[in-house]
Amino acid sequence: MLQFDELASWTSSAWKETGVATQSLGISHDTRTLKEGEVYIAIRGDNHDGHDFVEQAIVNGAAGVIVECEFPSIGKPQLVVPDTRVALWQIAAGVRASWSGTVIGVTGSAGKTTVKDMIASVLSQKGVVSKTFGNWNNEIGLPLSMIAANRDSDYFVFELGMNHPGEIDLLAGLLKPDWALITNIGKAHIGFFQPIVPGHSTLDPALGRIADEKAAILSHAKHGLLDADSKWFVRMKQRFNGRVVALSTEPFRVSQPGAHMMQNARFAATLGLELGLSKEEAQAGLDEFDPAPMRWAVSMYKEITFINDAYNANPLSMHAAISTFAELPCEGRKFLVLGGMRELGGCEEQEHRELGQFVDSFGFERIITIGELGAHIQCNGLSGVEKSGAVQVLRDELRAGDMVLVKASRSERLETILEQLKESLT
Repeated sequence: MLQFDELASWTSSAWKETGVATQSLGISHDTRTLKEGEVYIAIRGDNHDGHDFVEQAIVNGAAGVIVECEFPSIGKPQLVVPDTRVALWQIAAGVRASWSGTVIGVTGSAGKTTVKDMIASVLSQKGVVSKTFGNWNNEIGLPLSMIAANRDSDYFVFELGMNHPGEIDLLAGLLKPDWALITNIGKAHIGFFQPIVPGHSTLDPALGRIADEKAAILSHAKHGLLDADSKWFVRMKQRFNGRVVALSTEPFRVSQPGAHMMQNARFAATLGLELGLSKEEAQAGLDEFDPAPMRWAVSMYKEITFINDAYNANPLSMHAAISTFAELPCEGRKFLVLGGMRELGGCEEQEHRELGQFVDSFGFERIITIGELGAHIQCNGLSGVEKSGAVQVLRDELRAGDMVLVKASRSERLETILEQLKESLT
């Protein structure tokens, strides 16, 4: 619950047309998901201006609006501010100052959401946990998630994403975590960090810059949790004057397959141990962990196993998913459906070619790559086909006992292939 006088104080502004409303159930920037009793904040974006939807917000039950210009005829409280993006951050900072629980920030090139959710599951064995909603981890999503958190929580677990220089430092400065976790360093969003000449033999300089950008979270934290086996461990540790903890060597179980999932679990369990949980409590939290949608989501249909890992992809997560898929027992054949990896800059074609070589090393029975970027995954399979073509091939060839893995960057929306395929198999 947010008090109207708090919002005014945090933004150094005054309400107009206050009426009888004195509090809000929360803050929303999207009229499609706004709940009755929330305050609508009109954010100007690259493609849309939230001010165009103020009247719709009132129709949908907004208790008030935060805007950059007054709307005389809406008959609801209005907090008029110079910049609504700045106001959003001011409100999040005000909320953050009211927390007394332990705050955890998670970043890394892959596994952020999974580690965040595992941590939340582990810490819920000991207290009340608030966490990032979905993957709201950017300059709009993080403050909204912070504002939506239960201020009386014992633990606050938030992920911090990055697709441009300086973003982690900015987000961490807002969150001010007690504990900072860096899951790994890989070629995610590498196109934004260093121009790579196609065919260049090493990406270490660009990866080093990504490591430095991720390590910026440490400068805002009291404690750091890092992987001591990472080639970037020493480099990142040198940027931090606080206490650094390495991953525990205690044995833990995780129901999801793959070495990368065990690594994610080690982060969550280690933090749990550091925060006073017993090994049994940490394991109970891992046992209760439920992955987010489209992150190794396994389903059975017509005696065929479908694995939807299509939420996102970069070279690091692609290799982990494909290796894990190769290790799974299967009564029939394995079908691999891959799409493009975005935001790789000048090394885009090279990374996709190398992925093709990696895929071929496993000898999968059928490989299908999708679209223009997928065509660069040069492998022993069908390359660069349309989604409809992939559906047709899978429908004709799949039979009971087979397994299918689907993975690509979010913008590729490869989950639609599974949706259409299941409809066609009905």
